[in-house]
Amino acid sequence: MRTGYALEQGAKALIVKIDDSKDTFVMFVLPGDLKLDSKKIRQNLGIKKFRFATEEELGQVTNGVERGGVPPFGNLFNLKTYAHKRLFEIEKIIFNAGDRRFSIAMNSKDYLTIVKPEIVKIA
Repeated sequence: MRTGYALEQGAKALIVKIDDSKDTFVMFVLPGDLKLDSKKIRQNLGIKKFRFATEEELGQVTNGVERGGVPPFGNLFNLKTYAHKRLFEIEKIIFNAGDRRFSIAMNSKDYLTIVKPEIVKIA
C-alpha cells in the first residue's frame, strides 16, 4: 500500500493461463480491494478453466518481471487484457512499475485510452 492512496485505487495485475492451452495467457486487472471471481470469469468470458501463471511462466511472459511487480499493461506483453469496470470509477489508479518497490499513479481514463482493456465483471 502506498501512502496517500486507498486500497481500491490499486490496479492489481494478474496473469493467468486459460483453458489448459499451451501458451495462452491473459491479464486480469482489478482494484486492489477485490479478488477474482472464478464463477464470473466463466460466465462473462466463457473461460472454462484458468490458473495463475507460475513464477517461471510469469518470468517468461513478462521478460523477467517478478510476481507483485507486474504493471497492468497487458499490451506490453502481448496479452489480452480484461479490466474490472470499477477501476474506471476512480479518478486515479496506482500500480507497480515493473518492480514492487516503485509505483506509478495515473488517471484511469488515460490508462483506458492507452491499454484499451476489455471491461468485464471479473470480481
